[in-house]
Amino acid sequence: GLIKIQQQMLHLHPTFNILSARPNDSDRELAVVKKKFAFFHQKFNIESIYGNYSLEGLDIFAHSFTLVKNGQTVAIVSKTFFSLSDTYGVEIAGDEDHAFILALVIVLDQVLYDKKN
Repeated sequence: GLIKIQQQMLHLHPTFNILSARPNDSDRELAVVKKKFAFFHQKFNIESIYGNYSLEGLDIFAHSFTLVKNGQTVAIVSKTFFSLSDTYGVEIAGDEDHAFILALVIVLDQVLYDKKN
């Protein structure tokens, strides 16, 4: 399915909306992703129509993590750096909405690696 990502401005912490962009379902909110304040590690509040998600196993450099919903692993994400670009490996559980999970990973990448935050 088609997905649209919007950043909400004027928030203390980065906040993003993930919306449907399907012609018959345009702009329906699928999820809200908010970065939470934490001293030593990155934390997120991810609420969606599919359930609430959390990140587990986020290493100190945010190169890999597991996306969990209701105690079940739904995606395993790993990031590697090659010269001037980043490469991701995203393994998604078969019953998940793949477009939604990929949009969620894009949002998380933006928040984790945007040095302006």
